[in-house]
Amino acid sequence: MKYITLFVGLLLLPSVLLAHQGEEHILVFPSTMDYEAETEVPVEVRIHAPESITSFRIRLRYNPSFIEVREVKPNTETFPYWWKKEAANGIIELEASLPKPGFTGESLVAGVVLTAKEAGSKLLEVDENASLLLNAQDENILELRKESSMGEDFPIANTQSTGLVAVFGILLVIGVVLGIVLFLRGRKK
Repeated sequence: MKYITLFVGLLLLPSVLLAHQGEEHILVFPSTMDYEAETEVPVEVRIHAPESITSFRIRLRYNPSFIEVREVKPNTETFPYWWKKEAANGIIELEASLPKPGFTGESLVAGVVLTAKEAGSKLLEVDENASLLLNAQDENILELRKESSMGEDFPIANTQSTGLVAVFGILLVIGVVLGIVLFLRGRKK
């Protein structure tokens, strides 16, 4: 039984690795939820930076007919230099930077306190076309991600995807060989 568990684990590992490849870099939690009029809703704006970033501009959209922004509380621990934290006319703009080497990983950018004017469900939406996550070379990693996923003839031809596919293939072969060996061992008994 323990060999079967190991075999299944080896087969599932590549799918977990591939699932993380398409992660969003700007996260809003919650982005939707049912709410009634006059309800106060705290929302977190987070970033996931797979490579070091030194500055960002995040633009969020909301419906001012349904939502009022009460407060924007920036995270000054991780991002000490704030240039903009404004909310008006259905747009929230957050801009900050930090010194090199920058930030890698996942962190809270800001907390936003909303008040519902009317009942609804939609809160904030990330405007990825107007948002930037800049690395130390002033390259927008959101644009780099779009370019690498748009591929030429074979979108899987970028180096990160090729490496993950190679790992997946190797683990699949090992899993199949292990499964055959375990099957044959079990038949001898």
